[in-house]
Amino acid sequence: MEHPTPQRIVAARVNEFTLCTSLLLDAGHTLPALIILFTAVDIFGSLLRAETEADTAGKYFKKWVDDYMLGHSQVSFTAQDLWGARCGLLHTHTAASRLSREGAARELHYYLGSPPPGMEQILRSLEHKGKLFVDVVALNRAFSDGAHRFLEDLDRSPDLAKRVQHHAPRVFGSWTNVG
Repeated sequence: MEHPTPQRIVAARVNEFTLCTSLLLDAGHTLPALIILFTAVDIFGSLLRAETEADTAGKYFKKWVDDYMLGHSQVSFTAQDLWGARCGLLHTHTAASRLSREGAARELHYYLGSPPPGMEQILRSLEHKGKLFVDVVALNRAFSDGAHRFLEDLDRSPDLAKRVQHHAPRVFGSWTNVG
């Protein structure tokens, strides 16, 4: 039996994660969508680490965000802001994290759709207080587009493909479960 390529395995996971986040957002389930989105970025980021590294770290989440999400989107957060948001949401189910309390990252607060008229100026003024308001649809689009850029990079980069091939069996479990 032939084993699926790392590209096929990652593509199957990309499709699952991007479909799930979109379906959840379409149904108005913002927090579950964000939890899956942050988890997916953690997982994809973990594939960037060297083959000699058994454990992942926040630096790989941030590298994945920098490399695949930020340079190509209209979002105004940084990889550090998103890491802090991930920590706050996944660990305490809040916008606050140690990074935001220390002033090293802004708190991300989410909304669906456009802010009501007149609110944009108020929301911008809160940025000076370490709060950033993020349209979850734009965040999800940046994630989805980034995940597809990651797949393209996986096809173009033998070094990345080698690292993914090394880590994928442990990260994704069965090589035969490609959906």
